[in-house]
Amino acid sequence: MGEKIMIGLAGLAVIILFPYMFTTIINGRYGETESKVSALSTGHDVLMQIEGVNMLMDVEQYIAGVLPGLVPPDSEEDVIEAQAVAVRTKIYYEMGTETVIQASRLEFTYYTKDDLIDKWGETKYKRIKTIYENAVLNTAGKIIE
Repeated sequence: MGEKIMIGLAGLAVIILFPYMFTTIINGRYGETESKVSALSTGHDVLMQIEGVNMLMDVEQYIAGVLPGLVPPDSEEDVIEAQAVAVRTKIYYEMGTETVIQASRLEFTYYTKDDLIDKWGETKYKRIKTIYENAVLNTAGKIIE
């Protein structure tokens, strides 16, 4: 009798966990994998407030969130990359010798995931986000001197 209960509980656990495991394998944790840009660490951060929460964000990740407001996603790759270099240059110029700068000191608007989904829709979001992230990755650390 106890063996049947154990088999039943094991079967129930499999039935409950299988959809979660399948979805996680296909989509990644929480439906989105971490981007390569968010893995970058330059030692230079932007202090910003998102939804009432203060957070430090690496300059490279910040640039990826600023680019959508500066250059359309259907622009030539070189144009988007040039804009990434220009934004990075402006940020580092404003930082001077500091390693953290408040976003309010910069003239840029940062677009959150929700902002971008509202702008382009859920289906286009990942593809367009990748365009801007690639521009940041391809120019990481480059500034105009």
